Amino acid sequence: MYRRNPGFSITHRTTRWVGLCIVAGLLASCAAASPGTAPVRTHYIHIQDAVSPQRLDVHVGDEVRWQNRRSEPVKISLLSQLSGSGVSCQTGFSRFGALDDTATIPPNAYVSLCFARAGSIQYSVWLKREDTLRSMTPTAKIIVSARRT
Repeated sequence: MYRRNPGFSITHRTTRWVGLCIVAGLLASCAAASPGTAPVRTHYIHIQDAVSPQRLDVHVGDEVRWQNRRSEPVKISLLSQLSGSGVSCQTGFSRFGALDDTATIPPNAYVSLCFARAGSIQYSVWLKREDTLRSMTPTAKIIVSARRT
């Protein structure tokens, strides 16, 4: 028969269980990381009245964040074909679980991609979503290179 211990509440058991899960997760992530792997770097592309920088050089695995520093939403469109296997992480580029080639960035927010393969990615930004003809910035480029070992 189960006897309830008044000094050991369900809340305490739940807290202990959650703590053990967190520790296990941290240990698993440390074990999965290889000691010779360079840390992933985050690169920023700023969108104001223009896109800066127009050309960005990154390495496979690095994260690229497009930051909207405008007071209204902007739209970004990838002109290069990317498949799900060409991207290792994303924020804001998915629709119904699939990678989308466009994203809307609200004011003071960002979208991001981590590229899994070397190559060249071109994209355009529309500063005013309702005026796609006149508000497009010049095409910009991201060059993704393999990491040196």
